[in-house]
Amino acid sequence: MLGRAGRPQYDTRGQGILITSHSELQYYLSLMNQQLPIESQMVSKLVDNLNAEIVLGTVQNIREAAEWLSYTYLYVRMIKEPQLYGVSNESLLVDKYLFQRRLDLIHSAAIQLDKCHLIRYDRKTGNFQGTEHGRIASHYYCTHETIAMYNQLLKPTLSEIDLFRIFSLSSEFRHITVREEEKIELQKLLERVPIPVKESIDEPSAKINVLLQAYISQLKLDGFALMADMVYVTQSAGRLMRAIYEMVLQRGWAQLVEKTLGLSKMIDKRMWQSMCPLRQFKKIPEEIIRKIEKKNITWDRFYDLDAHEIGELVRAPKVGKTIYKYIHHVPKLELSVHVLPITRSTLKVELTITPDFQWDDKIHGMAEPFWILVEDVDSEILLHHEYFLLKKKYCEDEHYVKFFVPVFETLPPQYFIRVISDKWIASETQVAVSFRHLILPEKHPAPTELLDLQPLPVNALRNAKYEDLYNFKYFNGIQTQVFNTLYNTDDNVFLGASTGCGKTICAEFAIL
Repeated sequence: MLGRAGRPQYDTRGQGILITSHSELQYYLSLMNQQLPIESQMVSKLVDNLNAEIVLGTVQNIREAAEWLSYTYLYVRMIKEPQLYGVSNESLLVDKYLFQRRLDLIHSAAIQLDKCHLIRYDRKTGNFQGTEHGRIASHYYCTHETIAMYNQLLKPTLSEIDLFRIFSLSSEFRHITVREEEKIELQKLLERVPIPVKESIDEPSAKINVLLQAYISQLKLDGFALMADMVYVTQSAGRLMRAIYEMVLQRGWAQLVEKTLGLSKMIDKRMWQSMCPLRQFKKIPEEIIRKIEKKNITWDRFYDLDAHEIGELVRAPKVGKTIYKYIHHVPKLELSVHVLPITRSTLKVELTITPDFQWDDKIHGMAEPFWILVEDVDSEILLHHEYFLLKKKYCEDEHYVKFFVPVFETLPPQYFIRVISDKWIASETQVAVSFRHLILPEKHPAPTELLDLQPLPVNALRNAKYEDLYNFKYFNGIQTQVFNTLYNTDDNVFLGASTGCGKTICAEFAIL
């Protein structure tokens, strides 16, 4: 459909250009010459559109959804051509505004969303409740079929091979086919990509898998059709992998969180995690990068070298300073942690984050995003996660983050806290939180002992009007013990006692 896109100068007249395949040419010419009506295609996408409205909060029940449907072009065409959309003339006579038909369409879409766990649909009340999966589908423009497939296939022990396979099965790629003339080139690519592909090259999923890996590896393609398919795959790759990452993050699978976040960054940077992190800077010559990669030195070791030593390492003393500068542009954080037991099952964690890199506006922009992840002793379960944004104006300050994590009855030896960059490969800091000297509170904290005090007389209130409130002469033991704190100070007090102990009078002490 061609519209004026909000531009008033094209209100009555304008020009548009349609680019289509030769086989579709006659169809579009007939639309122009014979003035055929353009029908709505929304029914095929109604499920995903409804989910987006529920996530946005504009639709909360089936009636509101039916009202929302009345604002669409689908509704306009249903009124004009009811039979094309499965509405009989009798139904139109009874229901002039097709309200029941709209309810039926929304009900069918809601059942589909509920089945895929994108919403919770209460059929009795007609209310919708969004879920985390629905939010992910809406934010990353994933179809409900894709999210349902991810939901079914994702497991905590998946490898990178499995993740690439799951990605390639996404419904977004259902129209991609394997052409006969592509098979030779695909076979060559299959032998060059680093992650093995289980499927046959005749399978469309194998083609998608190979094209994604070829994109990350920056391999050159010969066929134009294959290049067009690669563009299509890679346009969706980043958001689909982010959707998988958020689904895994929500489930708390620590190892898979690390793998999916890593894959997401590899797609964005077009490089593998095993490559030298300096490849993220396009200004460093390729030959220098290759020299560094041949040395097989771990990335952390580079932080111990000065500019002269780096120049000697790559046998190019002149570029030593430049490489040193770029090494210290990769975001690096120093961590220190303090834990405080609140109860036997809850720990308060106070994390201090200190940036330890050189900020450059052209490289880092106005902010750098990170993920704070707390893992159990086996790095299998994610106990806590949160998003941390380091802003430019605070890039030299210490940052304090406080959060709570669960602790279990058999006290583990330690937890691990990782802070991983959301954008940069090899930007990760880990600190172990040892519980060796941690002392947890008693299992059942002993109540405050009731002291054997002389009962306090009512005249201790030192106010005749207050004394007249009570028809007895002495306060009981609990009231006597808490009187001074409640009546004479503003301290916070938690008072727990059995029924009939005079707690209400204690509360009155605090008010008087």
